[in-house]
Amino acid sequence: MSKSTSRRQFLGRVAQGAAAMATLPHVAAGGQAAKRDRPPDVLFIAIEDVSPQRFGCWGNTVCKTPNLDRLASEGLRFDQAHCMAPPCNPTRTSLLTCLRPDTTKVLSNRDDWREMLPGVLTMPRHLLNHGYETVRIGKIFHGKFEDDSSWSRVVSPNEGMPPLKRRRRELMGPGVPLLQRQREARRQGKPEPKGVPFLYGPSGLDDLEETDGRSAEQAIRILENKQDKPLFLGLGFHKPHLAFTAPDKYFEMYPAENVVLPSPPEGSCWELPDRGDHKTFTPKMWREAIAAHYACLTFVDAQAGRVLRALEATGRADNTIVVVWSDHGFLLGEHFMWRKGPLYDLGDQVALIMRAPGITQAGSVCKRPVESIDIFPTLFDLCAIPMPDRCEGMSMRPLLQDPTRPWKKGALIRSGPDRRSIRTARWRYTEYGGPDRAELFDYESDPNEYYNLAGDPKHADVVAELSKLLHGGPEACLPPA
Repeated sequence: MSKSTSRRQFLGRVAQGAAAMATLPHVAAGGQAAKRDRPPDVLFIAIEDVSPQRFGCWGNTVCKTPNLDRLASEGLRFDQAHCMAPPCNPTRTSLLTCLRPDTTKVLSNRDDWREMLPGVLTMPRHLLNHGYETVRIGKIFHGKFEDDSSWSRVVSPNEGMPPLKRRRRELMGPGVPLLQRQREARRQGKPEPKGVPFLYGPSGLDDLEETDGRSAEQAIRILENKQDKPLFLGLGFHKPHLAFTAPDKYFEMYPAENVVLPSPPEGSCWELPDRGDHKTFTPKMWREAIAAHYACLTFVDAQAGRVLRALEATGRADNTIVVVWSDHGFLLGEHFMWRKGPLYDLGDQVALIMRAPGITQAGSVCKRPVESIDIFPTLFDLCAIPMPDRCEGMSMRPLLQDPTRPWKKGALIRSGPDRRSIRTARWRYTEYGGPDRAELFDYESDPNEYYNLAGDPKHADVVAELSKLLHGGPEACLPPA
């Protein structure tokens, strides 16, 4: 069988499954089919650069995320949700086109998906084409590659807001020397050194002086005005993306001296702390950076809480699907690595919460491997919108109704041109260019990814099975018929 024939059969199975699931009734909490006078609204909240392990509802006992924890208690929390390809641009392009990175070829933040995928149908555009008012506030696509044609309206965070009266404070951190070199190059009119300086610190601003605070305010205004059409509201928060800065009160919650640093055991596969960002960190900076990341996440949680309370106050919550999604993870010194991209749980797991009235059960948890590419097909299914002709995701509605049912054998993730990984419920198998450079982690016995078992003869059968799935692609990982 040729690869093209196999691919057509795979896409046909996805389409057939979506059509079958679209005939399912909307099941109310009490088990009765529910009829809606109009299609449901959708509130889609995107958070940037954060691993689910930083949230209280995923077990973090230090970082405070009460509003999103509450949302998780009211809906479905996914414990094994993964992005398709960190960093920001590849994973957002895959999410918003419903095409896998192997199809988009978008593998870095420099790739302009609009040029590489001319005429591609975006998922917000598909909603717009089927009667939805689609509104974007903040970052949904990757920065300079935003696509205004996907939206009926784009609202600037500063629209109708008073001008700022104060300037943000100078920040600190190991990125200060790079920042200074960049400023000096700009002053002299020379090319700037590349890179995002690793900076952090309290901003000296109030919530509504921060971009994310203003984005939340704009979302509240949209929700308070009823639309004639069903609404898809895409609200993109920029934090806790670098620089880690937020109003002072959030930093005061996390004294850096109280932060406990990761401590890998002797014999672990973590490499020595002398590479990349980490070699510029002192232990004090390490603690400060973690505390600052937590402060930014708590700030975002507070803004999300404001929007969720407004949704309740308007009376729209009973007919609004809420999705919270982080674009990918972010390492805070684990594996002596920082930032995004590494193919570990903290690098490619996403925070995913869904609350669909009449569908999800309060406080439910799904431990099946799921993929970000399936979020929009799920929304189309719930909103009774036909699946796009070219769509490589599939609806997760069966999981929303029964999170324990059998599902995909694994989530497929890639990073760059030659690094690929598969994450199953128990294992992660990763190849760095090929099987001769591989990692295998057993999360039942090693949740912190300390011990690489890929070269252990005792696990040769596991490696062979996972390698077959990894190279078999999405077709090999489909759930049972």
